[in-house]
Amino acid sequence: MAHIELGHSMITLVEPHRDKVEEYNRWYEHDHAYAAVTSAPGCFAYGRYVATKELKALRYPNPSAVADPVTNGSYIAIYWYEQGRVKEVVDYSSSVAPALMAADRMNGDRDHVSTATYDYLGHTGRGPKAVPPEIALDHPYRGLVAMWLRPAEGVDVVELGNWARDNLDGDIAAGRGPVDQVIDFAQSDAGFALTGRVEEVLRCYFLDTDPREVWDDAFAGLGAAVEAGGKGRAELVAPFIPTVPGTDRYQDELW
Repeated sequence: MAHIELGHSMITLVEPHRDKVEEYNRWYEHDHAYAAVTSAPGCFAYGRYVATKELKALRYPNPSAVADPVTNGSYIAIYWYEQGRVKEVVDYSSSVAPALMAADRMNGDRDHVSTATYDYLGHTGRGPKAVPPEIALDHPYRGLVAMWLRPAEGVDVVELGNWARDNLDGDIAAGRGPVDQVIDFAQSDAGFALTGRVEEVLRCYFLDTDPREVWDDAFAGLGAAVEAGGKGRAELVAPFIPTVPGTDRYQDELW
């Protein structure tokens, strides 16, 4: 049976300016995420997550090649694009930007830590009736862990992604542990990379629980496991929880 197919993602990790965080947050979730991206043909889902000071303290490695300092990046937003429709989304976003700017509906009160378009590589779901990756941003997950991997010399991103799914996801596939699914992306040649084009795999782990409750058992050793495999290195492993749209929840816990 045919269904909508996840093909790409735009993933943006940003740090809002401290003195403007309330207005920035209102603008992003009430206007920008919809007007500039999810209204585009080809974009079919959107989710946003936040890292409090306590969550940021769990990040590693330090220093990180992704976030400098490693605590940089309080909000991460994730968008799903249909297979083969990156250009349509980018063209739409570019076409509406001048009008939004003229209407004073753009906001520069944030710094991009890691913002790029990605291509879907594959996923590992929990057990035989896993939540489809296309629905992951709509499912009420309680946590997200994003892990940026950079390949070792001579290893390409497809090989690194395949290795990660074959060697790191046994418990997920068997239905064990707190991770319901992990979805792999590689930075794309299509779309854009506001923070620079990098050969990397970004793994998005979706959890049924708060990452703090399972960090030591499920995530603290992931970086070492990647390095031991010899295919690459974890350049940032970062936990998040969902935002509460329409509220200022967690804004007083960011720093």
